[in-house]
Amino acid sequence: MNIHEHLLTCLIEEAAEIQQAATKALRFGTDDGYPGSKTTNAQNIARECCDIVAIIEMLEDKGIIEKTGTMLAIQRKKAKVSAFMEYVKARGTLID
Repeated sequence: MNIHEHLLTCLIEEAAEIQQAATKALRFGTDDGYPGSKTTNAQNIARECCDIVAIIEMLEDKGIIEKTGTMLAIQRKKAKVSAFMEYVKARGTLID
């Protein structure tokens, strides 16, 4: 396995860990946590998001993904999600 493959594998793992943390928060609440753990599900989501950002930055640093497009892509995604949130609110399937 080369560095390219290793970082992509890390990216996949971090994406799965975000999925798991988010589903735990949906099932048990953001203020709950694993029994015996000192962190909440919200804190776990935040940590996993930081972890995936770290891998993204490493992928950028190695030239595997384009560095200049990341911030623009984030802004575009925020705008898209916001627009769809307004759409589903108007349809009555999203509650404030």
